[in-house]
Amino acid sequence: MKNIQHHTLACNEKLIGVEHVSKTFRMRGEVVHALRDISCKIYSGEYLSIMGPSGSGKTTLFNMIGALDKPTSGRVTIGSLDLTSLSSRQLAYVRCNYIGYIFQSYNLIPSLTAQKNVALAHVYTGASDRDADEAAKAALEKVGLGHRLNHRPDEVSGGQQQRIAIARALVNEPSIILADEPTANLDFKTGADIIGILKQLSLEQGVTIITATHDHKMLANSDRVMWIRDGAIDHIDKRDDLHIDEGAVSPLSGGDDLEKLME
Repeated sequence: MKNIQHHTLACNEKLIGVEHVSKTFRMRGEVVHALRDISCKIYSGEYLSIMGPSGSGKTTLFNMIGALDKPTSGRVTIGSLDLTSLSSRQLAYVRCNYIGYIFQSYNLIPSLTAQKNVALAHVYTGASDRDADEAAKAALEKVGLGHRLNHRPDEVSGGQQQRIAIARALVNEPSIILADEPTANLDFKTGADIIGILKQLSLEQGVTIITATHDHKMLANSDRVMWIRDGAIDHIDKRDDLHIDEGAVSPLSGGDDLEKLME
């Protein structure tokens, strides 16, 4: 499990590979195709947004990349690790040490302070309580909450709760951060602040940011936008090829060929 190095890959070098991934479920005796033969590459240090309507398969793809689920066929790699070949215990190690997760609903423990919520993620790596507290303090300072260490979730705003969740995702210094609708419950300004933090992590620390979102304002900071429809990649756009208004996105031109953008 030593085949992923934190922030050592050059920008534009492949970090994540999705190769002919399909996922099917059985519901009420019928086969549901959540993903259909998806292939793509995600690069070290890039900011990728995954867009698509509800039921399009974007959350399923998100879970495959995040080692939260396994495909029915195909494979997902991070560095030289084939996630589809790992045991449950090995996948838990990858999730804990190399991937940070930010959820729409924050998922903070109400009875714990901000510092203890963040420290808990570091304790799971085997760190001592003292080291975990120090790492949590540093992570909270990065997101501007060094003055809120001893506040519980119900004592801070929604935007501050999301910052605590980002600090928790950062505390183990992951190579990848997966953010699932991270601005959905926030007002425009607070959402913009959260997006700015994620972009800063990508630019300054080389963290690969992958978001699943319906929020068009998140696209302005993306390097690429992947559009999912009916379980397949419809197209991939570079940020410079898009004209983005609040509530609307349109291509500036016909866009690049999908296969070219996947190279």
